[in-house]
Amino acid sequence: MGSLELVRLERPRLAELDELAAYDEEAFGHTGLRSFDIGVVSRAGAVFLGQVDGVVVGSCQLLRTWDEPGTFWIFGFYIRPGWQGQGFGRELLRGVMDEVLRVDGSGIVMSVSPSNRAALDLYLSFGFRVVEEIVDFYGPGEDRYLLRWDSDPEKNEVGRHA
Repeated sequence: MGSLELVRLERPRLAELDELAAYDEEAFGHTGLRSFDIGVVSRAGAVFLGQVDGVVVGSCQLLRTWDEPGTFWIFGFYIRPGWQGQGFGRELLRGVMDEVLRVDGSGIVMSVSPSNRAALDLYLSFGFRVVEEIVDFYGPGEDRYLLRWDSDPEKNEVGRHA
């Protein structure tokens, strides 16, 4: 098996968008992005694919935030079930963080389910910190932690908990 390649999706075709929407639903259920959402994000922000030997094993969608243009919001970050537990999440996250820094980004925010311990542990290991718990973020019983990572390492150590 090959190593993970980070590919930015640009001007995707409908078939690609439909495939990614199916993967989003596989990862997030009813809260996953739909094909037209992914199309908008691919043009207004960035959609990164993690590929191994040409196969999409994961994805990350992100946009710059309005109030803090140096900060990016990750909408969805996932590794598909058949590829989890092999280090691809770590590789994909490192690649996305490198891209944020490459375009002079200063931080990343994202949400994660408090019950998704594997994802939470991954994000915390990269210096993300929990800044807020939001009850019913996606509806009743869909609570989320809001996480933040700043390119200034001193900011990442303050308030870190989970």
